[in-house]
Amino acid sequence: MDCMQISAHHSYAATPGQVLAMMADERWLLEVARRAGATDCSAQVDETGSRVWASMPAPVRAERFTGPNMRVGLTIVWSPLTSEGTSTGHLDVDTPGMPATMSGTGRLMPDNSRSIVEYIAEFTVNVPLLGKTLEQAAAPYVRRVIDIQQVVGNDYFAGKLDD
Repeated sequence: MDCMQISAHHSYAATPGQVLAMMADERWLLEVARRAGATDCSAQVDETGSRVWASMPAPVRAERFTGPNMRVGLTIVWSPLTSEGTSTGHLDVDTPGMPATMSGTGRLMPDNSRSIVEYIAEFTVNVPLLGKTLEQAAAPYVRRVIDIQQVVGNDYFAGKLDD
């Protein structure tokens, strides 16, 4: 099965430990969901990872599968930091009612006084004959949502998130 590869590169003015703590902070998770357009969202963080569920307006091309809103779930699990200050993560996106899946990996690493987070994920829309077209239509939206993490992260480290 063909899939679309989506990658992202984020850089934060923080240590890897601070970035891991941010990514496990419900305030950050919920703010990312809100800025991505969620009309309703919840987050749960525990020793097994972080989970976010959000309801969002469906892209026009997805409405026939989801109706006017879609439910999206993200689960991400990061490994403890190594002695070198790196961590690897695994992410899965669940879209009930949509024939779409996304899963991938993340890598967190130090870079001088900053930290880098790189994501590589495979995004698939499993609809005969239309899957590739729908993937291409959805890809900019998926990338925008991923990149919102960088913007919210910058605000997080600048102390600009509401409590």
